[in-house]
Formats: sequence, structure tokens, C-alpha cells
Amino acid sequence: MKLNVKKCIPVLLAFCMLLLGGCAKTYKDIKVTSFDIISISPKGLDAVDAVVDVGLDNPIVGFEVFNAVASIKLSGEECMSIVADQLVVEGHSEKVYRIPLHGSLSPSFNPLELLKLVKDMDLSKFTMDAKARVGLRGGLGKDIDIKDIKLEKLLKKE
Repeated sequence: MKLNVKKCIPVLLAFCMLLLGGCAKTYKDIKVTSFDIISISPKGLDAVDAVVDVGLDNPIVGFEVFNAVASIKLSGEECMSIVADQLVVEGHSEKVYRIPLHGSLSPSFNPLELLKLVKDMDLSKFTMDAKARVGLRGGLGKDIDIKDIKLEKLLKKE
């Protein structure tokens, strides 16, 4: 289970970066400068907490990412949900942000199936749906909803 959570965290962070385009014309100028898993803590047999550090170079105005949730699916069936705490990104700055994440297995999902897939490292059957609200600090914002992101492509290192 730990190995799968480590794989899901970068996906959630990539999702957050995709969300940034909803509130800035020059979102392509925002860069992830670093990524580090600080801790992963199992919470019983069906949940996990994680903390990650993400370095962002943001040359545009400050914004917030909130209500960020992701659903990891295996062959179309939800197996894990991930929630990220609110993130306030400072404008015109380069900074490392510490982001707490909370994941839990779906009650209808068989954890033994997940362990089997993690052992085989077969990510081709996994997809992710993600949504969040991205907004300026004054309250203006936009809801973002992204469906059927293939984890295998997102996690592939090139």
C-alpha cells in the first residue's frame, strides 16, 4: 500500500499544476522546481496521511487551490480517494510549499487486489478523476474538473 500511495502523490501534485491554468493567462510560466515526499503514515488498514514539499516558481499573482479531491480508479471502480489541504500560492515568488494529503481506500474496494497490482507495478489499469476550486484571494475563482487521467502516463519518467 505504501508504494501505491507514493505513486499517487505526484499525480495529485500534477493535478494541482493543471488547475493553475484556470485563474491565470500565463499559467505556462508557473514551474514546479522541486518535489519531495516528507512522510507517509498509514492510518489503519484503509487510510494514509502524507506530507509533501513542492517547490513552485510563480511569476504571476497569488492564488489559492482549495476543495481539491482526487479519485483513483482501477478499471473504472474507485479504489482510493485523496484530499489535499488548502494551498495558498504567493504571487511573484519562488517558494517551497508543504502540502498535507489524506488518502482512504473506498469501502467497496478489495485491498488485496491493490496489493497484487502494486506488486506487479501494473499502472495501466489506473485512472484518476480530480476536481478543485482555484481562485484569487479576493474570492473570484473557477471550479476545475478533470476526468480519466491515465496514471501510467502521468507517472512515467522521461
